[in-house]
Amino acid sequence: MTLTPAIEEALDRFALEQNITRDEALAVIAENWLIGHGYLPREKSAARDEGGVPLDE
Repeated sequence: MTLTPAIEEALDRFALEQNITRDEALAVIAENWLIGHGYLPREKSAARDEGGVPLDE
């Protein structure tokens, strides 16, 4: 997958701030988008921090 330099930089910053890998960051972002657009139910969310709290909250 080819991403723009701006998206690459933003993805790296997000991963660093969340203390997660790049692959985990991509999974969190995809899951949040899918939930937000109704493709995935919120209660099935796996994108959670170590305390069980969704990373987007």
